[in-house]
Amino acid sequence: MKTTLFIASALSMVLGAMVSPAKAQTTPDCLLAINQGVISPACAKMMGLGASASQSPPDNGGLSLQQTLHYQPVTGSVGNASIVGLTLGMGLADATRAMKAYCKADPRLANSFLNTTYKGVGVKTQFYPQLLQCDVNGDQLEVHVSPPVMGSVVTAIKRSVSFPADASPRFAELASDISQKYGLTLPAMVRDSDSETTAYVTATGTMATNTSFSYAQPMDSSSYDAPGEIAYLAVRASPVSSNPANVSMMFLTLEDLRAERAINAEVLKQLTASVDQKLANSHVKPAL
Repeated sequence: MKTTLFIASALSMVLGAMVSPAKAQTTPDCLLAINQGVISPACAKMMGLGASASQSPPDNGGLSLQQTLHYQPVTGSVGNASIVGLTLGMGLADATRAMKAYCKADPRLANSFLNTTYKGVGVKTQFYPQLLQCDVNGDQLEVHVSPPVMGSVVTAIKRSVSFPADASPRFAELASDISQKYGLTLPAMVRDSDSETTAYVTATGTMATNTSFSYAQPMDSSSYDAPGEIAYLAVRASPVSSNPANVSMMFLTLEDLRAERAINAEVLKQLTASVDQKLANSHVKPAL
């Protein structure tokens, strides 16, 4: 029987105006409200929003996942790459310290859970630390942390930086810095057109590059830009309007797809096994 795994994020990033907090008290109501940009005090407490990385997530009555996997480092320049001190496979505590050092404040921590329906039975995991965020002066960091099946290690790092038009970096200088740090060559930037490039590590450990930004999804091989892709580092720069010599925004993404695929498969395995065990031990008999 085919099952599907759903991520129920306990954090919603909302740009623009916030609507008034709803009086949501149950977990489903809170998830729906948060996805709409509504975070009431009750929901914030229930979902563990604003907690520090040292605090345990709240108990939601779900399955406690067991660690059965260990992080396998990525080879080559992608595996060795860092974004402001953050690397793939880094533990939660180290990632928290690195983000605090860069942003000069404790990062925001979001707890999440995973759920699925198997043999007609809905089952979910306990909350676990899933996302760290911080920002400073338009420089935003987002770090994805693995569920307990692989411990709490970093599987993806995303950074976006915006620059005001009158205080923006020159593209030529940024491209040179990117080349020195990551060994990547950004194509020349032209008016109203981004400059982007992606480095990949394939299943054989070889490197490949593509002058396009990757939106790879761990469970969707059709989104990969390199055969057997297991991890990638993507860099994108956007020009200042009417001034392609300068950069208005910069985006960096470092992601381990192999780890995320293994995690998803193991979480699904543990969730369905818990249902099978419950059904095997069920002796319900209706009154006749």
